[in-house]
Amino acid sequence: MFRLEEFQTAAELEAMEATIRRACDAAVRDPFAQFLFIDRYTRWNGYAGALVAKLSGNLGESQDLFLDPNEPDRAQAVRGMDVAGHVLDATVDEHLDKGHRVPHRTLAQAMRKAAADYAGLTLSERNALSEPPAWLRDVVARTFTCYGSVAHDAEALIRSIGTHIASESMADREYAIIDRVFRAERHEEGFYQYLRERDYRVELGGKLVHAYAWITIHATFESQGVEAEHLAEAMKALELAARYRPEPRERILELAREGYRSFADLQRDFFVNAALECDAAADRRQRAA
Repeated sequence: MFRLEEFQTAAELEAMEATIRRACDAAVRDPFAQFLFIDRYTRWNGYAGALVAKLSGNLGESQDLFLDPNEPDRAQAVRGMDVAGHVLDATVDEHLDKGHRVPHRTLAQAMRKAAADYAGLTLSERNALSEPPAWLRDVVARTFTCYGSVAHDAEALIRSIGTHIASESMADREYAIIDRVFRAERHEEGFYQYLRERDYRVELGGKLVHAYAWITIHATFESQGVEAEHLAEAMKALELAARYRPEPRERILELAREGYRSFADLQRDFFVNAALECDAAADRRQRAA
């Protein structure tokens, strides 16, 4: 079986967590900075469900690529959907969460709305911030490229499975660190206290939606959430891809690691830029106070 340790060293994991922590600390300096962080993070993550579905579809479409070597009847040997199913597992939750019965995107929007309310932003101010900054547009565009893959291109598909593994494994740490900074360390103050006073709910689309569940369903500072399940399925997808491809396992791992590193670069760029933007916003507000 492939192991996650083959993709990321302990030193790289430590550096990643420090970068995420730096951005979260910048966010909680000021309510407006926290809104910016949540806005940027929910925008980037808002594409996850669609991209995972696209990857799953491309794997399933590529019937000519994933064949069982133990099945002599070629038509009976097609296994692309077997690989795709383990990727699709993640996007099912993204489109309709089992517990809250809404898409994860809806839960993210609830959190963004609560953060805007907490920051005291008017509707015109919120709309003025609706256009993402250039750095975020770049991160999103690069995410489309490395995550989306190409049907009938084995190397591209395996790289994208590596990207998917990176996304699921890194998201587990992202949400846990965000939860630690937003909730565990500020349980009686700031944004989390604001949510507690309102029973965590905001009105969205004619219904009351939990405005912090988007974080806790993925991971908390003390427990794993759906990301751990999705990661296990992603690793199974890579294992099956290796079983049903003619390339040596070493080559499969090399391709998957390329996709993993591409996403790691994206993640670093996102949190570095988010920290810079949040710090700049907090500094401006402090000077104006």
